[in-house]
Amino acid sequence: MDFDITVIGYIAGTLTTFASLPQLIKSLKEKDMSNISLAFVITFTTGLTLWLIYGILRNDYPIIVFNILSLMFWIPITYLKIRDEMRKS
Repeated sequence: MDFDITVIGYIAGTLTTFASLPQLIKSLKEKDMSNISLAFVITFTTGLTLWLIYGILRNDYPIIVFNILSLMFWIPITYLKIRDEMRKS
């Protein structure tokens, strides 16, 4: 039973982690972050960080692994978005 739950966790983590990758690649290629809101980026990155902390506290490997991977995508995006917003002002 636990194995089945873990497999579901890894499948869900894979899908949700890589679902945003095409949008992120497009934004980076075009060097245009205007199609992603700053509020979304900050909220999403904060949520990923909290999920990672939760996974660590629960010792839940799928949550830990996929939130680390997601943060690897989203921390640079957060930086670029904040940088672009600061340049505009």
